[in-house]
Amino acid sequence: MGCGERIGEEDLLWVRWNEAAHQRHPEIADAIARFDPGPREPGLAAAAWLREHGMGGESQPYLALFEQQLVGFYALTAGQVELASGARDKLGLARSTQGAYLLTWIAKSARHDFDGAILVNDAVGVAQELAEGASATLLALDPYDEETDQMWRTRFGMRPSRTTLRVSGSNGPLRRLFLPLRQP
Repeated sequence: MGCGERIGEEDLLWVRWNEAAHQRHPEIADAIARFDPGPREPGLAAAAWLREHGMGGESQPYLALFEQQLVGFYALTAGQVELASGARDKLGLARSTQGAYLLTWIAKSARHDFDGAILVNDAVGVAQELAEGASATLLALDPYDEETDQMWRTRFGMRPSRTTLRVSGSNGPLRRLFLPLRQP
């Protein structure tokens, strides 16, 4: 299958990127170095983070590989979200501050026909598995800018929390977005 054909979830090899994976598969570092997220600033920032800090421990990267090429990745870390009372009530949660898995970085290749929703769905699945042991209730993320905020809200149904973010280059503060990891 060449780069011109659509890459599906079944075509991917998933790797949790850490020192052990790097020792077993040093060629993945070359795939990371060659990764092209396209010209948008959020993708460029995510790719730079993966190259420069991906094994630094602040977030856990999960790589999607196709034919030894990196077609996308995301990174998760533990965090928290402040919910308004309406969201809390709707989800059946008692406390306003909830444990969450924070999607810190996500990017897909500009060179491959690959739907980024595959990355999001995998991140939700991994966060759900991790949440069972950590009692986290949400998947959250901090939108890079206003355009990215709108994409997450429209395409993936993410909702704003009460956690306010200061984002350079935006017209005002943005809010951390969230999705429930379990249904009430």
